[in-house]
Amino acid sequence: MEFMTRRQRMIYVVLVSARAVAGLLDIIGVILVGFLAGIGASQFATSGEPVVLLGFTLPTFSEVDLLILVLVVLLVFVVKAIIGLGLSRTIALFAARIEAENAQRIADFVLRGTLSLAHRRSKAELQYAATASASNAFTNILNSFATIVSEGVLLVLIAGTFITIDPLIAVIVMAYFGLVIAAIHFVISNRLKRVGEELVAGSIGSTNILNDSLDTFREISVLNKQEYFLERFASERVRLARSTGLLSFLGGVPRYIVETALMLGVVVFVGWLFLTGSIASGLATLGVFLTGGVRIMSSLLPLQNALAQMRSSSEQARPAIQMLHEREELGDASSTAADTATRPDGDVSIPAEALDVVLSGVDFTHLGNDEPTLRGISLTIAAGSHVAFIGPSGAGKTTLVDVILGLTTPDAGTVRIGGQEPRLLRELRPGLIAYVPQRPGLMSGSIAENIALGIPPDEIDQERVAEVIRAAHLGEFIASLPEGTATSVGKQANALSGGQIQRLGLARALYGRPRLLILDEATSALDAGSEAFISASLSELGSETTVIVVAHRLSTVQHSDVVHVVEAGRITSSATFAELRRDVPMVAEYVKLMSFDEG
Repeated sequence: MEFMTRRQRMIYVVLVSARAVAGLLDIIGVILVGFLAGIGASQFATSGEPVVLLGFTLPTFSEVDLLILVLVVLLVFVVKAIIGLGLSRTIALFAARIEAENAQRIADFVLRGTLSLAHRRSKAELQYAATASASNAFTNILNSFATIVSEGVLLVLIAGTFITIDPLIAVIVMAYFGLVIAAIHFVISNRLKRVGEELVAGSIGSTNILNDSLDTFREISVLNKQEYFLERFASERVRLARSTGLLSFLGGVPRYIVETALMLGVVVFVGWLFLTGSIASGLATLGVFLTGGVRIMSSLLPLQNALAQMRSSSEQARPAIQMLHEREELGDASSTAADTATRPDGDVSIPAEALDVVLSGVDFTHLGNDEPTLRGISLTIAAGSHVAFIGPSGAGKTTLVDVILGLTTPDAGTVRIGGQEPRLLRELRPGLIAYVPQRPGLMSGSIAENIALGIPPDEIDQERVAEVIRAAHLGEFIASLPEGTATSVGKQANALSGGQIQRLGLARALYGRPRLLILDEATSALDAGSEAFISASLSELGSETTVIVVAHRLSTVQHSDVVHVVEAGRITSSATFAELRRDVPMVAEYVKLMSFDEG
């Protein structure tokens, strides 16, 4: 109950206590059945000796009094069954709601945090923590604990009281319960099937959404679309958690049906004895055996299952609990982001034209590394210019891009885009900054949904989609698809070439009419034709958009206004490509190795 609010803990304690106290109705019912049987034996005994049960001498009752007593016994067990079902369902759904809330907290912590925070764990670890582990940590453990408390209390109350055995009556009871089991199967099996289908759909849906959001983490963060994915994830998790809760509830329904059927059978049987005048001397003890003995057995099974569930769930819950602890230690990711992006007083002035980029004394060291990745970088990129970063692998180019985008917070120094901090700009004007990675992430959904990332399908601007498709030179490809932009990416994923995926990523970046566009190795894996399409699209942007390109291929950067050489976390040279080719030995060597001729 560590990650429950005080109010939630109080509600849970009250519900569990109520369920345990409801077991007293079992004891009352068992005793009443014994009294009923004893009274019958007393009134029909030929010896005239009074019957004593549990230290009480049973009085003589009229037929009306006996009927009333029979109805009271029946009412006690029916009421107990209704209360038990209601409390079990309430606890199951309450635990499911707690699970959904904490799974949402884990997803929020990851998606609203920094890139370095997301990279601390593998994608599989993040998926498991927010799905199966969260389910074990809350729904399974809370339900199991409630079962242990309630069944344990009941077992203690009745375990040593009723131990009489009669084989003949046992055979009759088994035959009776055979019919009851058939009824249970008829009533519950279809409902279990439907709940199971919902559970599978919710599990697959939530996993797909989490995969989509992690695959497109940079784009979502740059476009400030976390809320869209968090809402979809929360909806699927509520669906899954509710299905899990109802499955747990339905798993307990047979117990209440069996108990009610047993008590009804006892009452009917005793009534039949009265009507026929056939009274056995051991009727009181027999009644106690049937009610109490079966009730003890019905308590042992859920108690044993709950103890086993607690043991298995404790270990499976560890990843979710660890992430929630980390969230508390590091603070709410959205609050952290707000703290790092200082909000100026009054309205924020954001230029309508291309944005400039200014870095001042930026340092950054990756977690676990001894050497800094970026060292004292100071740089100004003019608005409307096209610049490039080149350099050897591991020089810090991608980290520099992450810092500019605000996905990574520098250890020292400042970054300003259009005079504002990147995180603030992304929050205030989603789409104003756009990003195209080496391998754009694809989400389940249509081509249009992938282009207008994070926008509900009914709110997508189809005219803008058509414009960016033309700008990204995707028109011929889209025209070849069976349903155009409505075609599912999932069905076409294997048929998409690297160039088509890259141009789809470019169309996505252009959808929000960006004033700063950053491409990180966006052409490194493309053929010459696809690279030419990307280059043509960038040229068509003109001076309305500031373009930053990170590339190894010199053909991609040769027409940039300025090319910056990055080595060992520092910018060592800045000039036109022709000047660098002439004056910088490393660039001259690249030209020689790539057999590159300037066009």
